[in-house]
Amino acid sequence: MNQVTGIQRVMMDIQTALKPAFDSKIVGTVEWKDVSKDLGIAEDDYICKKDWGVFRNSVVIFHERRFMPLFRLLNLLGWNMRLVYVHHSLLYGKRFLSFFPPTVVAIADKGIENLTRYFKVPFSRITKIHNCVREQGATPYRSKPYDLSNIRILYPSRIDSNKRQTEIVGRLKGNLSPNVKISFVGDGEMAEELRELCKDSEQFEYLGYRNDVIELMEDSDFVMLFSGHEGLPITLIEAMMTGTPAICNSVGGNPEIVSDGDNGFIAEDWDSLLNTLNSLPELPSERVAELGREARDTYKRKFSFAPFQDAYIKLISPLANS
Repeated sequence: MNQVTGIQRVMMDIQTALKPAFDSKIVGTVEWKDVSKDLGIAEDDYICKKDWGVFRNSVVIFHERRFMPLFRLLNLLGWNMRLVYVHHSLLYGKRFLSFFPPTVVAIADKGIENLTRYFKVPFSRITKIHNCVREQGATPYRSKPYDLSNIRILYPSRIDSNKRQTEIVGRLKGNLSPNVKISFVGDGEMAEELRELCKDSEQFEYLGYRNDVIELMEDSDFVMLFSGHEGLPITLIEAMMTGTPAICNSVGGNPEIVSDGDNGFIAEDWDSLLNTLNSLPELPSERVAELGREARDTYKRKFSFAPFQDAYIKLISPLANS
């Protein structure tokens, strides 16, 4: 809980969604004072797990597959936990140690496919609920003028091999249009390598960890994500919320957020990515504004908090009353 990740924020959104109807809490392994304050978890909403007894006779919503064998064993011992597993990424391996509970949430169609085809989870046990992003205060909306000579792309994500930031710099450096600049934001095990690659570059910069990503999106022309694999990325949903067109590949649930040519662009491979980026200086500003408006509409239709809340309350109500 000392880092800020997409799945942590999803679990917080679930807790917030359920709070008006149930006594919902976030359970972590560290004291509340040691939880990252960037997560914004109120002390009254948090329980530090001293032992596993905190879960007895309750609805337990979890996302880490490694807990499945233990939770199953505790229920066999009579702990009466109504388990809900949130399948937030495509997983493989350990098939025979993956004891999926009767209630499973998939956040994207690819997740459903992964569950039913690889893990043989019956479709009837799966409920699809998209991730959401909660708006804070006034509705954010990107209003940056589109300057063809200085196109700013924000790449906010954990710095690791899956998110491929260092590979992106290596493949694009020397081939990218001089009018395009990519700013990387985040932290992770490959942060220092990325910092070195971006040093003294006029087209790539590493801004480190930031807690003002929404504001950075509003000051960017596009948000980019080009991962090896994904679930349903909060980064792209945030881009839609701010009315910022996105550039991504078609892994995981990305195509459920970004529609090619409507609210952003999908590049299937490295050559396609480079061609997409190098075509941006040819886009009329009216076209970019149109992409932004559709991005915002996508958020309101599919990824706002109200339908997310309704879906989780509907899912949890029969379990809480059983």
